[in-house]
Amino acid sequence: MIKQRYWLSLDGHLCKRPLIWELSRNFDLIFNIRNASITGEIGIIGIELEGNPEVIKEAVSWLESQGVHVEPVEISTIEG
Repeated sequence: MIKQRYWLSLDGHLCKRPLIWELSRNFDLIFNIRNASITGEIGIIGIELEGNPEVIKEAVSWLESQGVHVEPVEISTIEG
């Protein structure tokens, strides 16, 4: 098991979709939302994913296929 942190950036239509819930239903991972700011136009979520490295990779690929921009983050930027 490993932990990876990411910034997820969403545009308007994805902000209304329960992507984190869908992620939890499709992948056997532990989710920890570290930071989030979502409006009707844009969403930015700092999330930590914990689990099998291959499952994390599949989850990131799934998010990207849904239109989410996914970037790994420096650990110190979302600590707090």
